[in-house]
Amino acid sequence: MSQRRTNKGQVIDFDALLSSQSEVPAVGNTGTDAVGNVRDPKSGEIVKPAEVRVREYYRDNPQTSDDQVSLKGKVPEMSGSLQPDNAPEVKTAKTAKENIRTKKPKEPEPEAPQGESFDDQEPLGYREVELPNGDIEMVPYYSEDDAPDNE
Repeated sequence: MSQRRTNKGQVIDFDALLSSQSEVPAVGNTGTDAVGNVRDPKSGEIVKPAEVRVREYYRDNPQTSDDQVSLKGKVPEMSGSLQPDNAPEVKTAKTAKENIRTKKPKEPEPEAPQGESFDDQEPLGYREVELPNGDIEMVPYYSEDDAPDNE
């Protein structure tokens, strides 16, 4: 049902309007009525139904196509087969334990000079550090050894 409301809240039923006005000539230079049938301008009789007119257009127009294509683009071709040597790794409780066992220890944080923590000490400045995703992060430095190279 295609009922719509106008700006002032009046309801318009487009299906009822189309069915009641289907034999009235459409505005324009196509010579069709509201449904799309070609009508004789003098007698008003249907010369060519809309379905026949549309089928002829698509049959004769070389720009149209009835091929089915993906909107996602070309599907990549897969080569090779899934062999045990290139099979995905299965995550189990055993591999989780092994990952914990072989985990590399974190590097210890550098100690703050004069026995102070970095939170209490004022930084000497900031340097730009580029993250792997391309973002730039400003990182404070507390000693001249960590200062950025100014050329």
